[in-house]
Amino acid sequence: MKLVVDANILVSFFRQNPVKDLFKNAKSLNISLFVSEYTIKELKKNKSDILKYSGLNAVQFEKAISELVSLLKLLPDSSYKEFESEAKKLSPHDKDIPVFALALKLNCGIWSNELAFKKQSQIKVFSTRDMIELIS
Repeated sequence: MKLVVDANILVSFFRQNPVKDLFKNAKSLNISLFVSEYTIKELKKNKSDILKYSGLNAVQFEKAISELVSLLKLLPDSSYKEFESEAKKLSPHDKDIPVFALALKLNCGIWSNELAFKKQSQIKVFSTRDMIELIS
């Protein structure tokens, strides 16, 4: 199974919870997780908020980002540009267009807890609860 991971799921990686375990075990569960460069840049841009949320310090944050990226397949923003106009029709927010465009390019679902993502029916959206049920 291939999935594009939304930023709201990636943020959960910075705390000890089931999401972190799913990331670490994805390969053995035959799940490939994809993310765009844009999404990683957004995480880094929101570093101060993530530090507050997670309780990590700056050094721990950088280490966690490196670990997270090692568990994902990182694709350049240029790889999905041709799908952005279609993604714009599906995405509930402009900031989420890269997630939808990458899912369209890869012909796969999205892992997100954003309820608005499920308002469209072209791309399957899996919540964390869906993911836990899927692997149980």
